Amino acid sequence: MKSSHLLEIDKLNTKIFHRDYTVNAVCDLSLELKTKEILAIIGESGCGKTMSMLSITNLIPKNAKVVSGGIMFNSKELDINNEKELLGIRGSQVSYIFQDATASLNPIFTVGEQIQEMFMAHQCVSKNRAKDDAAEVLELVNLKPAQKYYNYYPHQLSGGMNQRAMIAMAIASKPKLLIADEPTSSLDRITEITILKLLKRLNAELGLSIILITHNISLIENFADTIAIMYAGRIIEKGPSGEILNSPKHPYTEALLDCLPKKGKELNAIKGSVPNLSNLPSGCKFHPRCPYVMEKCLKQEPDFIKISQGHSVRCYLQQKT
Repeated sequence: MKSSHLLEIDKLNTKIFHRDYTVNAVCDLSLELKTKEILAIIGESGCGKTMSMLSITNLIPKNAKVVSGGIMFNSKELDINNEKELLGIRGSQVSYIFQDATASLNPIFTVGEQIQEMFMAHQCVSKNRAKDDAAEVLELVNLKPAQKYYNYYPHQLSGGMNQRAMIAMAIASKPKLLIADEPTSSLDRITEITILKLLKRLNAELGLSIILITHNISLIENFADTIAIMYAGRIIEKGPSGEILNSPKHPYTEALLDCLPKKGKELNAIKGSVPNLSNLPSGCKFHPRCPYVMEKCLKQEPDFIKISQGHSVRCYLQQKT
């Protein structure tokens, strides 16, 4: 593992087992995340974004299993089957923020009490010290005055405020990595931008590495350092944010960008639908929807090839003949 990398995932495969079929939820996933880096994982619903990130700490459903691959975190190889080891990482070194903050917060405790509990659990401090720390972190996420919001219950807060409270809980343990899974999906546009600006500020002030999972590629301009595009359980393009947004190399990435509203241009929709992960097409998994499909795309999946420094793609169009 390179010293600058906080997280390194190598050919991770996760399957979900049902009685009559198996879902290849994550396929040969390889990713690196540097310390203090912000990575955005983008793709349509059902492409495996959430499952891939839950696989890091084995928070996957009971009928799912990481069947192969390696994970290095903070210069140490993780043993996915060692629950005791993972308990020492979940919440303390790797924190998650999920989509519905209101559903994630306990309705019978105040916001402050729940954050205080996080400090007591992960920082091993006294109750009084934890209360002071909870007030401090509420201030950090702009829930001011802290004493006021400390005593609020989740139902007394707006969606955006609840999401800030969830972020406060997530950073209470002083994690090295924060994984935010569609954290703004139920919020209005202005609140979305506010939450992303908050995450960006925490990244700068705390040196926090962030992985943002989203289906909305329009959100991450001026936010992410690196972008990984996911389709049918695999990464099909990854690279610096500016390169991906301004010069996409995979037809799927190009199609996602064409879906964005632009002045003087009609909105385009991606034809077809996301493939069933239990019954994937042969060859390139995007070929049934691709406008540039060639005969070899139907037969064999293309290799992941390097386009430039840090920019790679899985597409025959980019392979030199």
